[in-house]
Amino acid sequence: MSDEKMKILQVYRSEPTSDVNTLVEILNRDRDADEFKLYLDQPNYDVLIQKIYAADKTVCWW
Repeated sequence: MSDEKMKILQVYRSEPTSDVNTLVEILNRDRDADEFKLYLDQPNYDVLIQKIYAADKTVCWW
């Protein structure tokens, strides 16, 4: 059995609320977590695509 953790990517369309932060914390537990913030002025979509392909699971928060 591999010791490698599942990679999860959290993508945010808007700034997360406290409820979203709580859910993200639960989902990220025991995983290698990364995030991408679409609500920034100039998000780099090339980086987003790379992160999506690197992740085992992607969760989008609208």
